[in-house]
Amino acid sequence: MYKSKTPPTPGARILCRDAEWLITKADSIDFEDNFAIHCVGIDDLVRGHQSIFLTQLDDIAPVDPTRTKLIKDDSNGYKLSKLFLEAHLRQVPATGIEPNFDGLGVFKRMQFQEDTVRRALQQLRPRLLLADAVGLGKTIQVGMILSELMRRGRAGRILVLAKKSMLTQFQSELWNRFNIPLVRLDSSGIAKVRLKIPGNKNPFEVFHRVIISIDTLKNVARYEHFLKDTRWDVVIIDEAHNVAGASIPERHLSYRLARLLSRRSDSMLLTTATPHNGKKETFGRLISLLDPSAIPDPNFKEYDAQDIKEFFMMRFKEDIRQDATGMLAEREVIPLAHTTADATDAEEAVYEALAKLRADLKQEYDDADQFQKKRRHNALLQYGFYKLFLSSPEACLKTVSNRLAKLAGDDEASVEIPRLEELGSRLKNLTLEKSTRYAILKRQLAEIGWNGKPKSPRILIFTEYRQTQDALAHALAKDFIIKHNDKFESQSDQPIAVIHGGTPDTHLMKTVEAFATGSSPLRMMIATDVASEGINLHHECHHIIHYDLPWSIITLIQRNGRIDRLGQEKSPILRYIIVNTGQGLLKGDQAIFNRLIDKVEEINHLRQSGESVLQLYDPEAEEEYIANQGILAGNANVLEEKTSSKLNGSSLEADALELMLKEASQADHDDFMSFLLDDDETAPDTSNPSEDVPFQSKQFRLFADRDFLITGYQFLKERNPDYIKLQSTDRLVIVNAPDDLKRRLGKSENRTNVIFGATAIPMESWPENDQFRLTGDPDHVELAIKAARNASGYWSNELLCSEQHPILQWLNERLLMTVDRGQAPIIVSPHLQPGQLCFCFIGQVSSKSGIPLIVDGHAISFFKGDTKPKQQPLEWVLSTVKFDQISNTGAEPNILAAQPLLHSAVNESIKHMHFLKNRREKQLVPLLRKEERRLKKWKDRREDILLNRLNECAQGSDKAKQLQQNIEEMNDYVRDRQKNWRDSHFQAASHPSTRLIIAIQGAA
Repeated sequence: MYKSKTPPTPGARILCRDAEWLITKADSIDFEDNFAIHCVGIDDLVRGHQSIFLTQLDDIAPVDPTRTKLIKDDSNGYKLSKLFLEAHLRQVPATGIEPNFDGLGVFKRMQFQEDTVRRALQQLRPRLLLADAVGLGKTIQVGMILSELMRRGRAGRILVLAKKSMLTQFQSELWNRFNIPLVRLDSSGIAKVRLKIPGNKNPFEVFHRVIISIDTLKNVARYEHFLKDTRWDVVIIDEAHNVAGASIPERHLSYRLARLLSRRSDSMLLTTATPHNGKKETFGRLISLLDPSAIPDPNFKEYDAQDIKEFFMMRFKEDIRQDATGMLAEREVIPLAHTTADATDAEEAVYEALAKLRADLKQEYDDADQFQKKRRHNALLQYGFYKLFLSSPEACLKTVSNRLAKLAGDDEASVEIPRLEELGSRLKNLTLEKSTRYAILKRQLAEIGWNGKPKSPRILIFTEYRQTQDALAHALAKDFIIKHNDKFESQSDQPIAVIHGGTPDTHLMKTVEAFATGSSPLRMMIATDVASEGINLHHECHHIIHYDLPWSIITLIQRNGRIDRLGQEKSPILRYIIVNTGQGLLKGDQAIFNRLIDKVEEINHLRQSGESVLQLYDPEAEEEYIANQGILAGNANVLEEKTSSKLNGSSLEADALELMLKEASQADHDDFMSFLLDDDETAPDTSNPSEDVPFQSKQFRLFADRDFLITGYQFLKERNPDYIKLQSTDRLVIVNAPDDLKRRLGKSENRTNVIFGATAIPMESWPENDQFRLTGDPDHVELAIKAARNASGYWSNELLCSEQHPILQWLNERLLMTVDRGQAPIIVSPHLQPGQLCFCFIGQVSSKSGIPLIVDGHAISFFKGDTKPKQQPLEWVLSTVKFDQISNTGAEPNILAAQPLLHSAVNESIKHMHFLKNRREKQLVPLLRKEERRLKKWKDRREDILLNRLNECAQGSDKAKQLQQNIEEMNDYVRDRQKNWRDSHFQAASHPSTRLIIAIQGAA
């Protein structure tokens, strides 16, 4: 059993199972004073090993601070005391709601990013939908929020879900810029882990910070039992529109997965540039993943701006353009006159056949009854073959041949057959190599200066069809005399690569990484729309060529967003290849295609999403609409008209939803600015010490991070001769990782070693010769990231020397172990009055679930001739005694005089922490009451909706039973919120804790 009335606190030492351990984290198990205590071993037999002890099962003995034994510090310059105190200061979690952006990471800070972090920390538990437009750096904002949560001890276990094509990009971005280590677990990764652990061991409990493809995890049936048994501090879902659920969400595997993870996590971040599909229900489902008590209607259709305003942020380029000066390059569209040409005679023959097919179909359509329309006039016949030919003869011929083969077996009398045979015969005389479209492409490549050689500029080419993609790759390889191999594993190592939806995830990530690497031979990537969402390709590329034109505003915006992004240093240059035809029935289509391109450019400078133009919110729906209402109807103004309610019954709903989101964004912005500008009457005044000054949320440090690394490592080396000496210059520190550090970072020297998953870093980032290169200059890290892109890929070989880096966290833990359990050093300062004695404490008030609510550094000072001790802020006392400048003169501290005063000092420290606890509870009351009012309003509204629907149902019907179950679930949820969330996360435990770190005595 755990023999203490206070929750376990990180940094404290315990005895358990005949060994000594350092607490790194404490998780509440049942909200009834039972905890899972995460520890790292201190004794020789367990040093560096990680373990978890359960307070209701294990015999755990914490240190009684009143029994702390004072010991003399004999180290040179009191280095032991200084490093021991510094390690404790760095162990202290931040507790304020104001973030500290200093040293947060490697990026250019912008106000809109800071607003996002403040918004997240303003919430009682961060749960936020980031819905900024394409290319505005949502991953950086996620890294900033995660860093602040880690500082608060609230991001020990992280799960990131992303598309398979983005795993490496997301993983490396968080590591390179924020020192946040995510271990990638794809399907093969999970299999490897399971080979090393017992069959009944949960693979998601092995590694504490994980990134995984949503396609791997959405097999809920396969992984559900593991996921249900795993709790996460933070879950991040990238491209979250993919988990919003379809018309039947319970059958939507991604939605079921997201809902399961939402219930098993404290904080949750969702990112997407397309947060809804025009229906209130899908947007409501995303918001309900963040907080089930946000929307009163269980069907997510009845809610207003006030219900959702706290849970999402949505900004467009124009909102941040001034803030992002120099980070958003103005893009250029090559005039269509330069990328357009007339069709050849052979191509016109095909267009003639397609025009005849369209005319015949239109006549038959007018004559046919409804059944015949559905049977005969499908999208493929109406415009599919035409669209395929606008890409390449190969794509069109392949589909014509497949269709003829199908008709030959199913309907040999079909009227389609002679038309398709004629179309096929004309297509057989054409190839992509001889096409006008390909000729335009080659002219554009010549203008760009691309020849496939190593100095060629990188070019991203988009096409919609695999047949076009393959034909294009082979034609270019032939014309430019370039070796090209179709194998997946070869794509990243040759000048021309192709990627598509069928590319295996490992090869897809490798090819994308090669395209972003300057020294890679890869100079051109031909992609289908698998590369149009989420992937950052702007670092080494600023040219996009749309070889064919998707009939969708959404798709074009997503494609262009791969290079037109925050941080693009060159002007993105876009090219759209267009082929004109003289066929009268098809000639008018050119105006629609031109207007589609113009519309995309207009949106680039507006505060609106591309989806809002046609309000269809789906690329396939946009294609169908433009085809039917524009191309087939001969309506050149199709893009100037929103879909009418006659054509789209959801149009009014989409209008209302867009208006609501704007209203919610503005209301939330106003509330947020009021919060930021509000004068905080309770803010402490630190100009003079007083009895009620709390430890500042901006954490106090004795050493800069770089100095702490150098000084602390050298101190450990003196005690561990096997450690290799640090190499340091003015700019760089090189750490040759000793064996215990390598184990700590997850590198196993043999297959039988224990997996240190809790502190593992990405193995892809592991440096050559185990040499870690750290710098205190973010600009140098930025240069190293760019150098990595030029030479090796995503992984930088220099990282920021910050306290978030796992090496500094390892160093911190090792320094905490340099003083034995139950001891504290005492030193002598000439800057204190003779007879003055300062006991330096770090006290903590935790919630019932162990979350730090208040952490305060303070000193209890005794003065000669004064029987009443005085409480003073730790930072002020250390400054007064010039702690960082004290030298060890060998003066003997009077331990015999100091030891008896310790009991009184501890009591004063606890008394001070009780004072801060009571004050914090008063400060929390308004926030908790606001939340309780919101929760009660939600419950009343939800209950009214459910009861009204229940009254309309037949008694005993399935629907009535479901509604009754919804009412019971609502009541259970409200009770759970009060017991397990409000009371346990925000109500303080009865007893604060305190730890004596050092004592300082005045010189005699």
